[in-house]
Amino acid sequence: MESYFYIVLMGKLQGQSSFFKLGPPAQIGEAHQPIVDFLLKEAIGTSILDIGGGCGSYAIEMKANGFDPLVVDVDEEALKTAKENGVRVKKVSPNEDLGSDLADTVILIEVLEHVEDPKAFLEKAIRAARKRVLFTLPCTNDFTTLFNLGLSYSHIAVTDHLWHFSYSELENILKSIGKKYRLEVSDYLFPHMVFALMRNCTKFALVGRLAFLPIRVLNRLGFIKKSIPSRFYGIIDMI
Repeated sequence: MESYFYIVLMGKLQGQSSFFKLGPPAQIGEAHQPIVDFLLKEAIGTSILDIGGGCGSYAIEMKANGFDPLVVDVDEEALKTAKENGVRVKKVSPNEDLGSDLADTVILIEVLEHVEDPKAFLEKAIRAARKRVLFTLPCTNDFTTLFNLGLSYSHIAVTDHLWHFSYSELENILKSIGKKYRLEVSDYLFPHMVFALMRNCTKFALVGRLAFLPIRVLNRLGFIKKSIPSRFYGIIDMI
């Protein structure tokens, strides 16, 4: 059995092992649809500042829906890809102060878990926003529950995730900032995780899919309780 280690301190977790891997940014065409839906629903105004937007996968979706996005990132190669796909870009240094009132809505998609000081980074985003900040990041609220089942969140084993937040840890940061906010959890692992596990236990995937079709129908109708969220969706208003 291969060995591994992790250190947990005030929400911070870092690890090294063959199963710990780098988490690359979303590539073009790989934008997570629930996140896209969230951005399109909650963005205010027309100008969008996509901090840490990488290759521009979400900025492209925003542009296609009438917004004017600007992607800022430290990764020059990622920005080159975004620019080639018709998105405005700007390269910044890791500790650069972006300035004030730069865009109607600032978005941070899976960014805060990567930075050394999430609160300071979030405050930087707030200064840059005229109306609203939208953010998403992985949720580890039910880590103990999964661990007791012999399971874990996949994002626990990502080398460039410096922080792993429970709801209370993230809420404490938001409260200390002093802005009006909404924080929701979504992208539930259960029952979808269970469906996948049970389906994969059958010899033939199609048989497994058909066998659990009634359960999937009940889930779609809302009769099966959802639990173990895997992602936070946050909104911070400037006014």
